[in-house]
Amino acid sequence: MSALVILVLKWLAVLLVSALAAGIGYERFSRWRLERRAFVGKTFVEIDGKPLHYVKKGQGAITVVFQSGMGSSHAIWQEIQDRIAKDAVTIAYDRNGLLFSEATGRPITNDQATEELTQLLEKTGCPKPYILVGHSMAGSYLRPFIDRHAADIAGIVFIEAAHPQQQAKASPGLRRALAVPPRWLIATAVNTGVYRALFSFVPLSPDIPRSHPLHALEKGFFYRSWEKALEELANEDLNFQDAGRYGDFGAIPLTVIKGTAENRYAAIKSLAVRAEYRKLVDDSQTDLLQLSSNSRFVEALNSGHVPQIRDRELVIGEIRGVLARR
Repeated sequence: MSALVILVLKWLAVLLVSALAAGIGYERFSRWRLERRAFVGKTFVEIDGKPLHYVKKGQGAITVVFQSGMGSSHAIWQEIQDRIAKDAVTIAYDRNGLLFSEATGRPITNDQATEELTQLLEKTGCPKPYILVGHSMAGSYLRPFIDRHAADIAGIVFIEAAHPQQQAKASPGLRRALAVPPRWLIATAVNTGVYRALFSFVPLSPDIPRSHPLHALEKGFFYRSWEKALEELANEDLNFQDAGRYGDFGAIPLTVIKGTAENRYAAIKSLAVRAEYRKLVDDSQTDLLQLSSNSRFVEALNSGHVPQIRDRELVIGEIRGVLARR
């Protein structure tokens, strides 16, 4: 190897180390700046010995309970909650280990999520009956709660809710197409500022514009949530199996909202896998209607997997429709 090549390699190594050091410094400064005021004005309740963050708004004799999807926080409901709080008590929260809630060390299971939610509702004095509004993986996390508290539930709104069989029915090709990067890569990106820098220019989701406040919040505080989000993903199959053990909801009013926009499939290059994914979504969302003898199906035409942003008015209207039938 020539002296020139060795010199070039040394300089490249110096540049790489310098870039990593700069990225780590940038990330630490960003976290310090965010956390100076992150917890000001926030409300918490102690569950399993750790503070769990929640947002409770509104008044009335009924509570609209918002449960977020995998790795997601209370903030995805903020605009919807603000509007629904004019008609009822509302509560949204961060599951333990996500955003402003401290991790308890307990693994995420449907039972654990139900216990956590039950304690939250009791400790915050939320009136019964409840209307449950669940997004994505909440379709699994809420199954034990619905089973155990059916008499206290006035209605359920599932938004792009997970189906217990959706993973089992997916081909290996589809599962690969939807897989997230390995843990070591995510950890490196988060701790060196790469994640923060990248998503300053790229949307977190096709459904969440970079200009939306949710984008800035989730990008900014992802360092607090990423480990729990990966834990939830790792336990996904077990929670789907568990969710399949529960029966239907009887005559509890159920609304199933499905996003129909093509943006949810755009990242999948294979046309065959894309077609499989579309059919799986259509079939699973339609099948969820069988959970109640009093169900209705609604399409969110402007959204893929996150109708809470682009089809916010539709979601608000459906929740108010359940409230009006009380």
